[in-house]
Amino acid sequence: MKKQVVAIVGILAATAIIICLAALYGNRNRFDYLKDLDKTVFTLDGTDYQLRDMTYYIARQEMEIEKQAMVYDPDDTNAYWGLHTNGKFIRLEAKRAVLDRVVHDMMFYEAAKKEGMELDEKEQQYARDSASDLCYDLSDEQKERAGLTDEEIYEMTDKAALAEKYQKILADKEGENFGAYDYNGKAYEKMLEEHKLKVKKKFWDKVPFGNVTLNHKFEDQEDES
Repeated sequence: MKKQVVAIVGILAATAIIICLAALYGNRNRFDYLKDLDKTVFTLDGTDYQLRDMTYYIARQEMEIEKQAMVYDPDDTNAYWGLHTNGKFIRLEAKRAVLDRVVHDMMFYEAAKKEGMELDEKEQQYARDSASDLCYDLSDEQKERAGLTDEEIYEMTDKAALAEKYQKILADKEGENFGAYDYNGKAYEKMLEEHKLKVKKKFWDKVPFGNVTLNHKFEDQEDES
């Protein structure tokens, strides 16, 4: 009888330990967007870029996809986000584009700074107008959810504008069209091979794109890349 009691106690103790370990592991791996803002997503040429650096791009992309979703089905925008076309999920493709765009813009922004490039008055005004539009489109609650301020929106819009200016000058210099040096352009992809890029894929995969400034529910979708 004592042996049975000891065995039962042992089983219960082991079960309790397993549950505690599982809870600790779950808490350690739970994603908290605001708390994880300063975690590195990728390293480009020795410079670390955090989730905070990507939030502007995430917010802008979410707003763009949501507008498309409203056209597709104004009563249920979640339907568009979950579409699977040409072997790709729209949400995952949009998320991938965010990462590619940030890498592209940070590379070109740094190159522009090294060459002493600046936005002229007209370009600055265009960037300010673009930033103002996004600030208006996002509610205070959405900005809070993303940990994004108006100041950061204006700052990142300026960086993106300078990167775009560098892209245009580079394309003209190389005799290519502007799109060739876009984030998915052939000339840019070849150029990227000359740089050292390391993405923390496991961390990036946890970023809930579509649920940063928005609040969608998705079925499990696997990245097929």
